[in-house]
Amino acid sequence: MRRLIDVVARTGPVLLDFDGPVCGLFAGGRVATVAARLRDVLAAHGVDLGTIWNNDQDLLNLLQRFQRFAPDLLPVVENALVHEEVTAAKVAPPTTHAHEAIRACHANGRPIVIVSNNAPQAVRAYLDQHELSHLIRGVVGRAHARPDLMKPHPDPVRRALAMLGARPDECVLVGDSDTDMQVARATGVHPVGFANRPGKRTQLERAGAEVVIDSMAAFAAAVSTSAGS
Repeated sequence: MRRLIDVVARTGPVLLDFDGPVCGLFAGGRVATVAARLRDVLAAHGVDLGTIWNNDQDLLNLLQRFQRFAPDLLPVVENALVHEEVTAAKVAPPTTHAHEAIRACHANGRPIVIVSNNAPQAVRAYLDQHELSHLIRGVVGRAHARPDLMKPHPDPVRRALAMLGARPDECVLVGDSDTDMQVARATGVHPVGFANRPGKRTQLERAGAEVVIDSMAAFAAAVSTSAGS
C-alpha cells in the first residue's frame, strides 16, 4: 500500500482502462453469445467466421484479424461489434469499488480520462447509465475501424494526455492487461496494474507494472490518503 500511495502522491491525472477496472463488459459468458451474433452478420456477407477467427474469445483480436485478412469487411465487423459493446455496456456489472475510486479522484481534483480498446460509444453508454459522466474529463476509445491503433499503440494515451494537457510523468494509468502496462511504459506514464483474477499479479509485474493492486478500493484509498498528506 505504501508503494501505491507514493506513486499516487507523485502524480495527478488518471488514465483509466474500462473493461476490467470499471466494469465487466462481457461478464457472464457473453463473449460466446456476441461471437454467435457476429457470425450471423458475417454469414449474411458470405463470410465464414471460422476461416478468420480462431475462437480465442478475444473479440478485439477479431478486428485485428479482419484488418489483416479481410480489410474490406472490417467496417462491417466494427459496426456490429460497436452495437454489441453498447448493448453490453448498458447491463455490465460495475467492478467492485470502481465507482468509489472514480468519485475519490473527482473529489480530490484528479481528472480522469477513460482510455479503452472498446468503442467510445460503449464507454459513454456505461457512464450515462450509472450517472458518472460528469466525473470524467474525457473518453478515448477505439478509433473506428483502426484496430492497429489500439493499445499498446501509443495513440490512445497520447490523445488522453492532450485532453488533460498533462505530461506523461504526471499521470498514472490503471489497467488490467499487459497492453496497458506496455503502453504506459512506452509513453512515460506510471503503470498501475489491476490484478482482477488469481495469478495476474505476476503477469502484470512482468509486463512493467510499477505497482499492482488487487482491488479498486486500494486505489480509492490511496487517492484519499495522498490528498490528506
